[in-house]
Amino acid sequence: MSDNRTLLTSKKLILTLLIFALLGVVLAVFPGCGGKNLVAQTSSGKVKGELETTGILAFKGIPYAKPPVGKLRFKPPQPPEPWSDTFKAVMFGPVAPQTENQIGSASTQEQSEDCLSLNVWTPAADNKHRPVMVWIHGGGFTNGSGSDEWYDGSTFSERGDVVVVTLNYRLGALGFLYLGGVGGPEYAKSGNLGLLDQVAALKWVRDNIAAFGGDPGNVTIFGESAGSMSVCTLMGIPRAKGLFRRAIAESGALNLVNNVNYASGVTGQFMSYAGVTDMAGLLSLTTKQIIKAQSDLLDREGRVGTPLGPVIDGSVLPEPPLHAIAKGSAAKVDFLTGTNLDEVRFWLIAVPLLAVAPIQTAANYMPMLSKALGAYTNAIAASYKARRPKATDGDVTMAIMTDVMFRVPQIRVVEAQSAEQPKTFMYLFTWPSPVHDGILGSCHALELPFVFNHLHATNTVEFMGNNPPQKLADMMQDTWIAFAKTGDPNHKGMPYWPAYNTQTRATMILNANPSVKNDPYSEDRQVWNGIPFDSMTPSL
Repeated sequence: MSDNRTLLTSKKLILTLLIFALLGVVLAVFPGCGGKNLVAQTSSGKVKGELETTGILAFKGIPYAKPPVGKLRFKPPQPPEPWSDTFKAVMFGPVAPQTENQIGSASTQEQSEDCLSLNVWTPAADNKHRPVMVWIHGGGFTNGSGSDEWYDGSTFSERGDVVVVTLNYRLGALGFLYLGGVGGPEYAKSGNLGLLDQVAALKWVRDNIAAFGGDPGNVTIFGESAGSMSVCTLMGIPRAKGLFRRAIAESGALNLVNNVNYASGVTGQFMSYAGVTDMAGLLSLTTKQIIKAQSDLLDREGRVGTPLGPVIDGSVLPEPPLHAIAKGSAAKVDFLTGTNLDEVRFWLIAVPLLAVAPIQTAANYMPMLSKALGAYTNAIAASYKARRPKATDGDVTMAIMTDVMFRVPQIRVVEAQSAEQPKTFMYLFTWPSPVHDGILGSCHALELPFVFNHLHATNTVEFMGNNPPQKLADMMQDTWIAFAKTGDPNHKGMPYWPAYNTQTRATMILNANPSVKNDPYSEDRQVWNGIPFDSMTPSL
């Protein structure tokens, strides 16, 4: 009997070994069978990612350009050097040098001028040709990164069967210091290096994303704050044309683009703080010295806005991007955009005085506001106050600044684009944060955890409380996914969302109970009739 058992056990062992051997042959011939292929072939070489617990593949820290160091500092991005071994894409690359930020975690990550890398999340590295969503982070063009926990693309990829790309681009003086007047033609593009980095990343997506299961012909760029400004600017940049099919811009328009004269003045101030007088001096600075001079500039000389941001340099930006959009530069791009109801209340975290600033002296606290209001400050304040009889002067100040800095400039972009592209949609996010006794309202950046469906990421509790509505997050992420797939944000989980035009001005009110409203806050909007908010007149 024991011999029979031994024989039976031996047969089972042999059968098991044969099965594993056959499985090994199958996996060798068809590496995607029985498990996901972790290797993708790019134009620079093979990259190997990792399988996350959600079942999504993640490829992190892939270089999309040469390190912009040494002689390449302050120069446009160059194609990456190819590699022969398989690149292990399992760790995020260093983030662009920066100072501490109010939200997110970029300032606590490893920093380096060698920061031009991107990250990919995909359901599978196969031939399915999924829609691609490319995220451009915000942070005032001086902070942030594509590897921030808030921007983890796995939720989008898992929920929507889409490929998500996040990226780093050069920030601050290293990405937006205009040196055309200091270094001559060789450095004429330096004021827009961060934008050129974004274009280089989009070219990488065009050339490589098919290997990650994505469709290079169906790319949506989306971003928030400075990332939203970048999205809108890319819509007006000739060299970005054709690199994306759709665009989503969250709380950032084209009113903060700088002209050459202003940018040259910022450069002079920066060099003074850095203690240098020419290009040789700038190139000799350490990264820490650059960030120190940049910090001094923004603390002592900077204005509310983007002193280190895109420049209408006649080359990368031949004209104000809003003018280009109005001429049809993005006529083939489907567009979704919007703002939050109480954008400027975000800065109450850092500038509490703004909460009680008398409205008649608001311009003293926000110098850029006086450029728009001038002698009309009191009349406009009275107009806003009349429609808010129970509001404090501080509340009215917040409403005016939100409209000047965000909502009305965003409306100018959607007006221009809707005249060229019927598939244009506008939203207003109104869910209020309960923290700090509700003083933040529906402030800047509050929609981000909902869009990415990361309601419990680092710092979110302090920003939005313990119980933000999951239903709203699901609905908003499904909206972004639907738009990325078809150019239409409508889906079964929300009311019908009509396209925007200047006759009805249909706007989706995004909160726990979404609804459509035509021309919300119409009288406030009309206060600003005749002001283009195009970064030129006024330069806001």
